[in-house]
Amino acid sequence: MKGFTVTAFPALTALCCILLRYCATCSVSMFNTENLILRGFQDNDLEGILALRNDPLVQRTQTFSAIAPPPSSKYKEYMKTFAEGSALWFSLVHKESENFIGFCCINLLEAKNRDARLGITIASGFWGKGYGTEVTRFTVNHAFKYFGLQRISLDVTEGNARARAVYAKLGFKVEGRKRRGNWVDGHWEDIIYMGVLDDEWAVLYPDSCQLSTE
Repeated sequence: MKGFTVTAFPALTALCCILLRYCATCSVSMFNTENLILRGFQDNDLEGILALRNDPLVQRTQTFSAIAPPPSSKYKEYMKTFAEGSALWFSLVHKESENFIGFCCINLLEAKNRDARLGITIASGFWGKGYGTEVTRFTVNHAFKYFGLQRISLDVTEGNARARAVYAKLGFKVEGRKRRGNWVDGHWEDIIYMGVLDDEWAVLYPDSCQLSTE
């Protein structure tokens, strides 16, 4: 049909928008928590990942480097490689709004020792709603059950009280401290190292290995 465009048919346009939104969220998801869809990395996540980095509140939790805007193309290329190379990567989609709100990942530190590192980033507009606790518990549980890990480690700045409280509540223990490890907001903060072992996790959450695929 000469001159045919989707926009000439409003109902078809609306249907296409619905299908595109569905493809961006639910169609490739494997897991759901109460409020979130956890799916694999997609290239169209990169704009959202860049937006997270460009939020000073978020960037403060991601890096011990100076807070500064990253070079867009290089940062997206780096994060694409990082995401695709992670042992486990979940892009986080908020069920109610269907927005990409962050990511959670597991990266092997020492394969021989079955030790891995947890990383999590959530958009600041979604802080304080329990989503960090929700996805951290799911991710750690999944990693212990399906990846054969015997410990999961992380590091967090002294000033990130919200994250420290979440990790401690879930069962992570302080294992060390790098004094004055990070200069931020005009003062020094320690870098705190935390970890949890598989047998400790099993005691805390003996029935936590139920996964939803709805």
